[in-house]
Amino acid sequence: MKRFKSFIKENTDIGDWKYEGPKEFAMKLMDKFGPPEYVEKNPETNEGYAVVFKNIDGFDFVRVVDSNTNKLHPYPAKIYVEGGLYFKVPHEMVGKFKLASPTIMIDELNGYVIGKCASLSIAAATIQFVLDGVNGDAPPTKEEYDKRLKRIIDDGVLDPEISWWEDNLKEMGNGMKTFEQENLTTTKDGHTDVASANRACRQITENVADIYNALPADGEASLPSWWTNKLAVSNAYLDSLRDYLVHSSEREESLSIKECTVEIKLDDAVTKR
Repeated sequence: MKRFKSFIKENTDIGDWKYEGPKEFAMKLMDKFGPPEYVEKNPETNEGYAVVFKNIDGFDFVRVVDSNTNKLHPYPAKIYVEGGLYFKVPHEMVGKFKLASPTIMIDELNGYVIGKCASLSIAAATIQFVLDGVNGDAPPTKEEYDKRLKRIIDDGVLDPEISWWEDNLKEMGNGMKTFEQENLTTTKDGHTDVASANRACRQITENVADIYNALPADGEASLPSWWTNKLAVSNAYLDSLRDYLVHSSEREESLSIKECTVEIKLDDAVTKR
């Protein structure tokens, strides 16, 4: 486990954080810009939750949250950086931007916009997308938003350029290292969709075994409705994924499917209940 004490400014304690990615990013900001303006933590347990920096790197504020939240497009990615800028968005456009991406947060009452992501680069690009949409320089659509982010994550190109963002961390000069948390389909054991699917399937089988083990032994016991609803939705998604690979007749002839057997021996994995 990486130690972070050497990065902490004197007399600054941001508390005990659970996730390494957000804490490492918070320390990076502290090392570059100094102590945060605010620290959100439990004074009794010292459990940290977030830090807020004001007027750094061109942003009016940047908040880093100890979170393991994920987004799904344009790529699966972590969300723990919130970059904010004060400007007004016309009420009739708010819904369009929310449809473009759930990572766009618009506060109409206080007049600011937040881009949520795992880097200042994507936060800045998200806010610039809203600015361009408000000014009529680009369509406020999901397609336009995803195109801009893919140019950054895939090619390391900021298009269009962002005049107000200073990039003091030199994120755009660090190549793919900057965007490791912005595209979780690109990891150490391969850059292909199949490799990513293999990893996801392994994780799913482990989760299924854990859930099966944890189910009450009493078949008449009840579970929360929110939990059973999520299970039903997850099962439906898995059914559609299976049907596409196993039963679809529309796949290209050049697509070769590796036959593999994933043995989930629930009887062996299940603990005695």
